[in-house]
Amino acid sequence: MSARSSVLAASVLALALVFIAAAPAKRPPPPPPGDPSAPTTPTDLRITATTPTSISLAWNASTDNSTNWWYCVQRSFSGCFRVNPPQTTFTLGRLAPNQTHSFSVYAIDAAGNRSGNSNVVTYTTPPDTTPPSPPPTLSVTAVYPTRISVEWTASVDNLTQVYYTLLVDGGPYGAEQIGYRAATVLDLSPATTYEFRATARDGYGNSTQSDTLSVTTPPVTDTVPPTVPTNLRLSSESAAPEIWLDWDQSTDDTDPQSQILYDVYINGQLDHAAIGYGETVTYCVGEGPNAIVIRAVDTSGNESGPSNEIIFNC
Repeated sequence: MSARSSVLAASVLALALVFIAAAPAKRPPPPPPGDPSAPTTPTDLRITATTPTSISLAWNASTDNSTNWWYCVQRSFSGCFRVNPPQTTFTLGRLAPNQTHSFSVYAIDAAGNRSGNSNVVTYTTPPDTTPPSPPPTLSVTAVYPTRISVEWTASVDNLTQVYYTLLVDGGPYGAEQIGYRAATVLDLSPATTYEFRATARDGYGNSTQSDTLSVTTPPVTDTVPPTVPTNLRLSSESAAPEIWLDWDQSTDDTDPQSQILYDVYINGQLDHAAIGYGETVTYCVGEGPNAIVIRAVDTSGNESGPSNEIIFNC
């Protein structure tokens, strides 16, 4: 063989090897088809026990050709409470009173194959008629010529939070508040008898109340007002509609500073601000400039002169 023939043969062989190396790899065979069979439908769904706030269910078991499947218990044909076989029972609590609930169950496997729905069962919870207990016990903590402070014991409800209202001569003074178990009633008249009651109500309208407590304010013996609060100023947290205020506190000839009430006047409108503190948060009265002053008031109702005025643009 000539040298030219040898070179040509070698080139052809090298080219063939390149094509062989660059040929695409053979694709693997497609995966076998998934599980096409759904579990059988659970049957005879039934109620086995109830309480005013819970229900227990049972049903006849499903079967499936796989080991990875489960039941879905639906309420009102939505959601899924998962129950793993072989269990065929389910209990649901915290049901709201006086509502009708519908339940069904189906089986589903890991491939997404779903059985038909079982029969439907319904349960209507009874209305809640139990008030909070025990009834509040009301007591007096302080009495002044123009103020009375009271507190009351807590009530507990079997289902919901408890909302408290203090009644003064039959009218609400702080109504329907959670965690509210003490109050100082302002703007009373000296030498006058007032009647107090505290009510406790649950979220479904059931209520209980304390006994009536009668309290008489003493007559006024002090006629000297507190000193004028000074250095009224805006706190850096102020941003409409909130107005954050600070001031230097007043003193009084008979009351400690902890008993001095501060009244805020915004464009002439009164807002009781704080008792015993030199700060408060109040709110804009309309848009534009809000003129603000404060006055100090003692427990006999004596009011100081106004502080310096500040302006806040709302």
